[in-house]
Amino acid sequence: MMERNNNEMEPENTENTDIGSPAAENPSAGDDGDRNPRYVYPGQEEMTGRDLEDVTPKKPGRWTSRLKMAVLLLVVAVGGFVVGQVVLLFAGSGSGVNNFRVMTKLSMLEAYVDHFFLNDTDGEHLEDYIYKGYIAGLDDPYAAYYNAEEYSQLMEEDSGEYVGIGVTVRQDADTGYVVVEQVNKNGPAYNAGVQADDVIMAVDGEDTSKLGLQDTVSAIKKDKEPVVLTVLRDSETMEITVDKSQIVMETVTWEMKENKIGYIAVSQFVENTSEQFNEALTSLSEEGMTSLIIDLRDNGGGLLTACLDMVSRFVPDEKLIVYTEDKNGSRTEYNSDSVDVLDLPVVLLVNENSASASEIMTGCLKDYGIATVVGETTYGKGIVQNIMPLPDGSAVKMTVSKYYTPLGNDIHEVGITPDITVEMSDEEWAAAQDDETKDTQLQEAYRVLSGKN
Repeated sequence: MMERNNNEMEPENTENTDIGSPAAENPSAGDDGDRNPRYVYPGQEEMTGRDLEDVTPKKPGRWTSRLKMAVLLLVVAVGGFVVGQVVLLFAGSGSGVNNFRVMTKLSMLEAYVDHFFLNDTDGEHLEDYIYKGYIAGLDDPYAAYYNAEEYSQLMEEDSGEYVGIGVTVRQDADTGYVVVEQVNKNGPAYNAGVQADDVIMAVDGEDTSKLGLQDTVSAIKKDKEPVVLTVLRDSETMEITVDKSQIVMETVTWEMKENKIGYIAVSQFVENTSEQFNEALTSLSEEGMTSLIIDLRDNGGGLLTACLDMVSRFVPDEKLIVYTEDKNGSRTEYNSDSVDVLDLPVVLLVNENSASASEIMTGCLKDYGIATVVGETTYGKGIVQNIMPLPDGSAVKMTVSKYYTPLGNDIHEVGITPDITVEMSDEEWAAAQDDETKDTQLQEAYRVLSGKN
């Protein structure tokens, strides 16, 4: 073997080198001739120094190295993606339904439908209901999946302006038919003779119990052409043709009552509600309003942003209106951004159907002693939903947090107890719609404010 020291070692120079072993085995030998050193191994021809130079591997070029590195990174990335997808497919993630078992079962269901189902199928409709079913499985009564058309319609309604006939509808839980809840005064439906509590049996001949609420609304609004409603009223069926127009939702109505008491009724909170509310406050103030009644009865809530704008008219700037907490305990505070705080006696009218944003307003003004609350214990919806758009134009809505009044009260499934409780039966409420003297809650509000004016 060759032994190393600090001197440069040369292979032994001899003509009698044993072909069976390296010539460099004798480290003490030197080169006495002019020949280049040679290295001969079994099975190889003798090579000169020049030959060795010719076969010395060259360094790869800079761009060749970079190309190889890029290819390597691409292979690693693709491999990682494939492995990740396999893991997701077989192991699932999150809620645990994105896995091989579920995908296989869905494929089997699709095969059964293709081979055995009697009627035609709509692939897009089936796909929608895969997503709707997934969200329904959350057991969140406020969660929903909206396809692109439904989401566009929802955003239009929340804006407070839309093309339609000017009615608010609901679906009867027993019959499945769609019922008119409210008719906008001077809107197309009102002018055509549609009335509250009319049962819409069909839209352009399509049965509303089969369409469902969302598809019925879509059928009414699908274009700008007149729509034919088949209506059941007091056991009589009739057809009413209704034109369509641009509808501005009137969610706020107001009037001046006796003794300069202003009265504002808010039916829901949509994008333009705060604008209408400010218009009402301005109008009543110009008429000399000295106290105010805000009627939130049967107001099921709506947009938080609209509610915050309205509450800010009564709460000093930067003061807490409401705060939320998500499942991780993360707290978000919403403060007043008021520039013109009204300072006058206020009564809030509420009942068991006052919910969500109505309860945010009620809870805040009650906590700070800004308003006296009259009526019945509110609904008790102390949770917040977010609508999250998806890349294809669809969206999903789900509960994301709980909210608390400024004093930290959790009103969910509890409601807000009024300062003064005045209960009204359904019969009394119906009678009060035509005669406000029979509205005992409103009369109590007058009594409270008469002592403060």
